Amino acid sequence: MFDYFLHNNFNLKLLCIDYPFDTSDSTYPNLEVIKIKNNTHKIKTLKNLKGDMFFTTTPSIGTSIFPKSKVYPKESRPSYMYLFHSLVSPNEMYIKNSFKNFDVIFSPSETISKQLKTLVSRDTEIVTSGYLLFNNIDKYSLRFSKNNKVLVAPTWGKEGVNEILNNINQIYDFNSKFGYETVFRPHPMTDLKKFDIGSEIILDLNLDLKNLHEYEHLITDYSGIALEYGYLTGRSILFLDVKKKIKRKVGKLETSYLFIEDEMRITLGDITKIDDLSKLKQFPEINQNEYSKYINLINSYLESLEKTIDYLGKF
Repeated sequence: MFDYFLHNNFNLKLLCIDYPFDTSDSTYPNLEVIKIKNNTHKIKTLKNLKGDMFFTTTPSIGTSIFPKSKVYPKESRPSYMYLFHSLVSPNEMYIKNSFKNFDVIFSPSETISKQLKTLVSRDTEIVTSGYLLFNNIDKYSLRFSKNNKVLVAPTWGKEGVNEILNNINQIYDFNSKFGYETVFRPHPMTDLKKFDIGSEIILDLNLDLKNLHEYEHLITDYSGIALEYGYLTGRSILFLDVKKKIKRKVGKLETSYLFIEDEMRITLGDITKIDDLSKLKQFPEINQNEYSKYINLINSYLESLEKTIDYLGKF
């Protein structure tokens, strides 16, 4: 989407802490990069924003640490748009009011759209547009490789990540038993300096999906990377039975939902305790029909960018 706006001559402001491109020349004449210096600068900038639309993948707009614009006249303030960066349900794993104050939320799937309805204000519009990271990517389109590598990629949190990293040697021994190298991909917010990770563990610091097909298996917990890996590769996943990251007690209307991050664990592979890894004789096998049926539900539109841009034509 960023590229679309850049190449169609929209005037853009990019708020960032680190920006990877050189903007000293005239390559991007319509792009203004605002480098956030600290939290005070961030809040001041956000409160003084003018524009038509504000896009973010960060939830909880309208809070003290992520405020909306306060400029006058009010017509100068942007509409606030949320883009999902994960395919898990928007319920237990997000704090209270994560989605309430957005004007528009672009949802990856009908399931997420339904589960959002009790979490937003009556003025919030939910648009089921598909998952932008899958734009024009067919399911199972990255089914390459026999690289003898297993990716270990937990979600961000405390208990689950701690348990996995404190027992990474057991996971390494399990993978080695089948002749696989162990590759660990941390969530960007995970502080690896707190853990003793041996040199035998390879680190994958990629932030995108481009190399997921290089791994023959995935080991994770409740992370949305399981859905991305499953959609792109069609391969089985081993889910570790560790403590789930729960940031909010769900409301009464939400108790009837089967959360995506729970359902995927019984559909895309098997669940095991870390201490039981040594007992396993193989990586999980899958029921391909059930697997495919489930994968079809997690992304509502293949042309998600086109669907999103079509909606934005009204602004």
